[in-house]
Amino acid sequence: MFLRIFKNIFLFLVSILFVCPILSLISILFTESANSGWTLFPEYILNTLILMIGVGSISFIFGVIPAWLTTFFSFPGSRILEVVLFFPISIPGYIVSFVYVNALEFSGPIQSLLREIFHWSKGDYWFPEIKSLSGGILVMGFSLYPYVYILVRSNLKNVSNSVTIASTLGFSSLQSLFSVIIPSIRPSIIAGLSLVLMEVITDFGTPQFLAIDTFTTGVHRTWFLLHDKYSTTVLAVAELIFIATLIAIEKTLQKKGTSYSSINTNSDYHNKRNISGTVPLVFAYTMCVLPILIGFALPIIPLIYWSIEKGFFIHDARFYSIIANSFSLSFITALISISIAIMIGYTARKNKVINNVARLISLGYAIPNAIVAISIIIFLSKISSFITQYIVEINLVGTISALIYSYLFRFFAISFRAIESGLKKTPNEIEWTAYTMGHGPISTCLNVHIPLIKKSILSGFLLVFMDTIKELTATLIIRPFNFETISTRIYELVSDERYKEAAPFSLMIVIIGLISTIILFKLDDENKK
Repeated sequence: MFLRIFKNIFLFLVSILFVCPILSLISILFTESANSGWTLFPEYILNTLILMIGVGSISFIFGVIPAWLTTFFSFPGSRILEVVLFFPISIPGYIVSFVYVNALEFSGPIQSLLREIFHWSKGDYWFPEIKSLSGGILVMGFSLYPYVYILVRSNLKNVSNSVTIASTLGFSSLQSLFSVIIPSIRPSIIAGLSLVLMEVITDFGTPQFLAIDTFTTGVHRTWFLLHDKYSTTVLAVAELIFIATLIAIEKTLQKKGTSYSSINTNSDYHNKRNISGTVPLVFAYTMCVLPILIGFALPIIPLIYWSIEKGFFIHDARFYSIIANSFSLSFITALISISIAIMIGYTARKNKVINNVARLISLGYAIPNAIVAISIIIFLSKISSFITQYIVEINLVGTISALIYSYLFRFFAISFRAIESGLKKTPNEIEWTAYTMGHGPISTCLNVHIPLIKKSILSGFLLVFMDTIKELTATLIIRPFNFETISTRIYELVSDERYKEAAPFSLMIVIIGLISTIILFKLDDENKK
């Protein structure tokens, strides 16, 4: 009885902590007066839509085709490329963007070298502008395509028998791709593209560095620069409606794709074809190497060079202090998030109400960080005012706890999905056996389920840890005064055009991301065996 009461109170509090910040934000519509500060909304909407179309197209092409090539074909270096194609996800888009801006702008090394070699003056030549919508599409597309690549790759081997049958019926490789493979894995493609499009909508750092006005940069600008709470709320609500529409479209498309996704095949047999001929090899290498080159290799080389040049790893004590801040915050957030996910995930298996609560909380991942941060500020400021008025003077805004709260609000869905996928693979008979041996729910969870899903727990922990390290927007808005993390330090340095000084911090994020990505890749491969 006590356990059930505690569980209900816990779920109620978690639900309140999720719903109240959004309600607090919406309440501004009824307490603030309207003005003309939202005249730029059409531009925000148009730019966001163009980015979504462009980035989605790049992610589809370079997420599906390289996964298809490395799964079904063998060519020199294909196994290495299969792993390295994951790597661009380890570099946040805002780091890629500032590297390209520094390298490609008028005073950058590339244009300076061209002017020196050909003796050009400013008006003698044309050079593509990286601070543009096309530049944003390029940077974000080759940074986000791994979301599609990962999901597609994990499902391709399930259709290997279908591909074999198609080949015996005279289908060419390209015909099999478009007629068999893509329809069969359509739910995975849709899921990957939906993640990409949500990242496009919610990203702040990349559009900010590339001077692109989007929903999220608009929210930040109207709140902090124009101090226009009403316009911020209108823009935030519009963005939430935009995201809700995207989720609804995804769900509709997923339902239409169930007939394909329900096909069960025996994937034990999987034979790769050898690619022969110059044109097929050139095509394979182009499709696999180009995204790695643009999304990972070209940004990482300048970061390594500038980091060695600055020597911050050895001499700057502040560097290590900032690293410690980010590590401690990310570790605490990941630990709390995975613990809550285990508790809710375990109890949600047999309780539809709890399962629905978990789904509700998981929607936080679809809400942009800027909206999350502003909502939490409003919510905590109201709580602080109430406590100060009736109990004791307190300030919950601008604290480490508020910052961790924003991270949990946003990233809980990642840890919950990891735990849920692990628990789905655990047979109910194991739990029943534990109960017959006298183990209660808590003992069964601790001694049976947690050891069985330890890989899922590690995956969820690493994903939350990595995303928290990279998170920029909420950290900028909520962090305590004079408290810096790796991402906020990068933002400050790049805003001051001190690109080289930002390199060591950026490289640290890349190293953390690479280590996490490699571990996740190995865990994914082990789970398939």
